[in-house]
Amino acid sequence: MIAQPFRVESPQSVFIEENTRIRIGINIINAPTEKVIIKKYTAIGPGTSIIPGNHTSTVGVPHFLLGLAHINDKSKDIIVEEDCWVGTNVTLLAGAHLGRGCVVASGCIVSKPVPPYAVVVGTPQKIIAKKFDIDDIIEHEKVLYKHEERMTREELEALFAEHFVDKKTFGTNKPLTEEELQRIQETKEWTQFVEPF
Repeated sequence: MIAQPFRVESPQSVFIEENTRIRIGINIINAPTEKVIIKKYTAIGPGTSIIPGNHTSTVGVPHFLLGLAHINDKSKDIIVEEDCWVGTNVTLLAGAHLGRGCVVASGCIVSKPVPPYAVVVGTPQKIIAKKFDIDDIIEHEKVLYKHEERMTREELEALFAEHFVDKKTFGTNKPLTEEELQRIQETKEWTQFVEPF
């Protein structure tokens, strides 16, 4: 689902997977050599800018010409992995690689990798929480991914030891009511949701 207006400078270098929701006012400012990859189950909030190109100021070349001529480009592809939530008015710059299941708060500027299941805020981004606990991630991934696509407990334990010590949990594992389950089913039908497997 892509809401309008949606602006892309080089659409041949943008790859968007199924079950992705892109809200209004998204700008992807990329050259043909700069890839933007947005994977399944991801939601991107209104007003987000995705800019995989950057430039080094160069003696004798005015900035007006620098980017247009692609002189001293410092470009890096931008990858948004599966099941990410990118808030309103986020800016993703060269070097941003959003790990699976992460949450990026509104107004955040991201210019480096974000670990899977991290919740980040600020300028520059910093981790303030984890999306779920390990057991909840395992259950969550059983619903969304084939066995071979899921993160292992060992991978999750290493991730948590490196990034989430003493971090609060953002998400919930509260069971859904019958009414909520019905709304999920109706939303799947309305959006023509592609079932994982």
